[in-house]
Amino acid sequence: MSLTKALALSLLAVPLSAQAWDLRLEVPFPKGQNLPQTLIGGAVQLAQKNLDTGKGIIFTANHRIVRVGPVLKLEWGAEFSQWQADAQFQQGAATVGGHLKQTGVGVGVNAQFWVPFTGLAGELGAIGRFQSYKYDVDAAGQDRNLVRPWLRVGIRYTLPIPLPVVNAYLAASYQQPITKNHPVQVDSPADLASYLTAQGSGQEFQRVWTFGAGVTF
Repeated sequence: MSLTKALALSLLAVPLSAQAWDLRLEVPFPKGQNLPQTLIGGAVQLAQKNLDTGKGIIFTANHRIVRVGPVLKLEWGAEFSQWQADAQFQQGAATVGGHLKQTGVGVGVNAQFWVPFTGLAGELGAIGRFQSYKYDVDAAGQDRNLVRPWLRVGIRYTLPIPLPVVNAYLAASYQQPITKNHPVQVDSPADLASYLTAQGSGQEFQRVWTFGAGVTF
């Protein structure tokens, strides 16, 4: 092998060889089924923020399992996540607040597919999430423990910033449960009670977009 070729391969491997650990913080935008202007038992009406769009945080720590040359890396990791959507309900002249929250931990595996010389990588991963599900409106509420396998498809870009020891990057992803129940069809006021009952059995947040940043070292 020529000296030039060996040097080129070494330079390609530097970003991956430095990534034994990967810490990432993401802002998720979880989505659910929209319930605009639907009545609850004919008496309570969704006024705004219809529980279909949420906010939250995801913190992930990954560790390298194996690296195949400069273009492929397989890692495992753990995460903490919290997602929440808020709503307001109109009941006569009164306004009642409510929220839907999922909080928990997860474990998973992730593969990175690097494009040489660009700092770009595609990601494909699977996450098993163990979450506490809570739905509250006024004095009523539901609590469930959810276990869901999720699929994650993402992209990352390593920032061309010279930092000692660490590499910084930006990341984005789309995620959805691999298995979930079919949504409840809401066609009448009475159907919403069935929808809320089914929430803890699979009608929770159905997909998540995330944007964030991380460091590898």
